[in-house]
Amino acid sequence: MSKWTEVRDGFVSALDVNDVVDAAKNQMVASLAGEGMEAIEAIANKFVEQIQVQAASEAGWSAIRDKFVLPLLINGTIWAAKFVLSKSTITEQNKV
Repeated sequence: MSKWTEVRDGFVSALDVNDVVDAAKNQMVASLAGEGMEAIEAIANKFVEQIQVQAASEAGWSAIRDKFVLPLLINGTIWAAKFVLSKSTITEQNKV
């Protein structure tokens, strides 16, 4: 065996790759659930406000779409993402 293979095998055995992957995954979920969702919600709220203001000057399907359909769709999607992230975070915390 070459010296490089011994060094590599030593690093791999000293550092459990599964632990590193789990830690990175947990950090990503925690970041998304915290600051990530706050940023997404702020952008979505601004967008929803703007389309609802525009709905006042529209008629027919466009007014219904901008006043009700798009806001419900956007807010529902954000709620679902927050729900999944919160369940993922709880599951990871319960494993420990």
